[in-house]
Amino acid sequence: MTVERSKRIVEARVVIRPANPYEGERLRQIAIASKSYWGYDEERVREWAASGDFSPRGLRAREVFVADASSRVVGWASLVPAGDACWLDDLWIEPDWIGSGIGSRLFRHAAERAMELGCGRMEWEAEPNALGFYEKMGGRYVRDGEPSEWGRTLQVMGIDLAPSRSLERS
Repeated sequence: MTVERSKRIVEARVVIRPANPYEGERLRQIAIASKSYWGYDEERVREWAASGDFSPRGLRAREVFVADASSRVVGWASLVPAGDACWLDDLWIEPDWIGSGIGSRLFRHAAERAMELGCGRMEWEAEPNALGFYEKMGGRYVRDGEPSEWGRTLQVMGIDLAPSRSLERS
């Protein structure tokens, strides 16, 4: 099956929907699997994920949406509105679904939702292994972020949002 055909199948059967506040543990599992996919020490990844707030209250404090494939969550993203900008706080894909187009759909959904919230810009800290993906989605370097718990400084990337701009389909 070609990559394009595979992406068309994903477009047809995956629904982007708001997260249920009680899906936190599934979201944590996806974040752990996705971060581990890039070769990070799994125990360290689990410690990192344990510090995240995946409680119903924590999920309600952000705009969280999921990619649902036949009633199975396979990816998720979260947004935090902050004035004229929205912060893309998370974007994680189950490893078996990386490369299927799910990340692109979640990114576009986040940008569209940010526009609905009145934001003119969306920014995020980019995992180094995802820089190419974010550049493909139109993201550009904005500034260096704060040093992370991983002992590195991530790039903050951003994209200008305008109601007339159609986000790149990929």
